[in-house]
Amino acid sequence: MINDKTLLQQKYQQGHEFDEFMDLADSLQHRLPWDERYGQLELTPEQTDLVHAFSRKMHVLCLTGTWCGDCALQGAAMARISQANPENIQLRYLQRDDEHAELIVKSQINAGFRVPVTWFLSEDFEPIACFGDRTLSRYRSMALKSLPPNQANVLASPPQNPVRMVLDEILEEFERIHLILRLSPRLRQQHGD
Repeated sequence: MINDKTLLQQKYQQGHEFDEFMDLADSLQHRLPWDERYGQLELTPEQTDLVHAFSRKMHVLCLTGTWCGDCALQGAAMARISQANPENIQLRYLQRDDEHAELIVKSQINAGFRVPVTWFLSEDFEPIACFGDRTLSRYRSMALKSLPPNQANVLASPPQNPVRMVLDEILEEFERIHLILRLSPRLRQQHGD
C-alpha cells in the first residue's frame, strides 16, 4: 500500500470536497445513490459529539468512483463525519480515472484495482493509515450470501441496519485515527499537550 507523503499530499490538493465531487458525476444515475446514502446517514447526537470533540487535524483522501455502490455508501458516511468537524477533518475525493493513474497503480488491494481506497494523513501530511475496499460487515454479508454455509465462517449475526452499520465502522476508523494522532508523541510535543 502506498506510503508516499509527497504523492498523497499532491493528490489531496487535487481532490474535491463532497459537493464539488458530486457535481463531477457522469449522470444523475450515478449521483442518486450518493444522495440517497447521504440522506440515510445522519449522525446521531452521540456520534456528532464524538466527532466534534476530535482535536487533531487530519487530512483524508478518498480514491473513489461516483459509479460505485460501495463508494456511495462509504463516501456519504465520510462526508457526514467530516461535516461534523470540518475544522479538524478535511476530506477530499478523487475520481478513479486516468488522471490519477499513478495513485491507482500504487494502491492495489489483493493485486486488484479497488475502490474506495482512503488514506488518513496527519496535519502535516504524514501517512497514518489506509482503509480500502469494503467494510467487515459488508464482507460478512457477502460471505453469508456467496459461500456454502459450512465455509462462510461468519459468527456475527447480520446487522439489523446494514447501512448504519457501515457508518459505525467508518466512524470507528476515524476515531482510531484521531486517537493515533492525539496520542502521537511527535504531535504532542509539537502542540505542547
